[in-house]
Amino acid sequence: MKIIKTCLLAVILCFSVSGTALADYFVWQSAKTGVSLTFPDTWKIVSNKSPDDLVTVMAPSGRAHAACRMRARDDRRFEIYPPHYDAAIQQVGYSYDYMAAYLGEYDESEVLVMRNGAGLGRGYASYAIVSYEGAVQGPYMPRKALVFIGLYDNRVHILECSAHRDGFDQWQDLFLSIAGSVNYRKAGHETMTGHYRNFLGEERIIFDGTTKNSRILY
Repeated sequence: MKIIKTCLLAVILCFSVSGTALADYFVWQSAKTGVSLTFPDTWKIVSNKSPDDLVTVMAPSGRAHAACRMRARDDRRFEIYPPHYDAAIQQVGYSYDYMAAYLGEYDESEVLVMRNGAGLGRGYASYAIVSYEGAVQGPYMPRKALVFIGLYDNRVHILECSAHRDGFDQWQDLFLSIAGSVNYRKAGHETMTGHYRNFLGEERIIFDGTTKNSRILY
C-alpha cells in the first residue's frame, strides 16, 4: 500500500480555456526520487523500457507516437560542491558530451540544437533537440526529441519527449509544457549557512591546548 500511495500522486488540475473549454491534467510523482510532472489526462502511463525509467507516458494513438519518459541515475561525482557551483557543474558535467553519450543507445543519433543553462525542476539543465532512430514505445521509427538533462541532489534526471520526426513540431509546445511542470522534492538549502547566522564570517575562537604553546581554533 505504501508503494501504491507514494508512487502516484493523482490530482486533477482544471484550466479554463476561452472561458468555456476545460483541459484536465494529471500530476505524477515518483516514490523513488520525489520528482513530479504533469501531463494531459488523455495521455496514459505505459510500461517502461529501461531500468532507469521512472515513468513513460504516451499520447492517444496516432502516427506520431508522441511520448515522454523521465529517467533517473545516481551520480555523486560533484556532491562535495556547494550549491553556488551548480551552474558551472551543469556546463562541465552535463553538457554536449553527456548528451552525446546518452544518445548512444539510439541509432543514427544527431544533436540538432544544444543549450546550457536551462532549468529542470530546482536544478540547472542542458537542453537539446535531437533526432534518432529507435523505439521508445511503439514501432521503430525516425524520431525527433526534446531532451533535458539536469543534476539535483546527486541524481541525474533525464526528461525525453519525442515523436515521429515528421510530427514533432505539432507536439513541441506540449513537450515544453511538460518540461516546465517538472519539480523536485527540496533536498537542501540554497546557501551554505541555511537559516543560521553567517557564523563562517565570524572571528575564530582560540582555546589553550593540552600541551605547552598549543592552541585550538574553532
